[in-house]
Amino acid sequence: MSEFDNMRKSLPVAYRTDKWVRDLLGCIAALDEKQRESALETAAQLFLDAMTWILATEERIAGLEGNAALTLEERRTALQARWRAAGKCDVELIQRVCDSWKNGEISVGFAAGVIVLTFVGAYGVPEAAALAALQDAIEHTIPCHLATEYLYRYLLVREVGAMTVAELEERPIHDFAF
Repeated sequence: MSEFDNMRKSLPVAYRTDKWVRDLLGCIAALDEKQRESALETAAQLFLDAMTWILATEERIAGLEGNAALTLEERRTALQARWRAAGKCDVELIQRVCDSWKNGEISVGFAAGVIVLTFVGAYGVPEAAALAALQDAIEHTIPCHLATEYLYRYLLVREVGAMTVAELEERPIHDFAF
């Protein structure tokens, strides 16, 4: 409101105390505040972490329609992966796409004509929706003639042997390979 105090102070003394002029300046200040808030909200939509109402438009442009069932974070992750997938396809590009995934702990390699994605972070197979989103992003990134292989991380016998019974009880069953 300091801008409008300055505006009021720049007026002739007789106008500064006039109720009509003060009310007019109050209305202008309220309108200006709403416009500033709207401008800041619109500017925030340029950043992926803050996108809300513009997300549907960005998904349509990127060809990601039909993601309404996913959470807001999963939709943002899929959009980020699609944005990162632009360019020449190589291991670094695929790694960037994998890094945009919310769990992001994936090592990408290429062996014998197969792209190998190794989950090096969490144990077990990721949630079905998150894994499907990652697989979709990878399929849209890589050339169609290349195969992909997903390697999951499980607890090893030597890791289980070093755990106490209490630690083993805390672990979910999907962390173990049978």
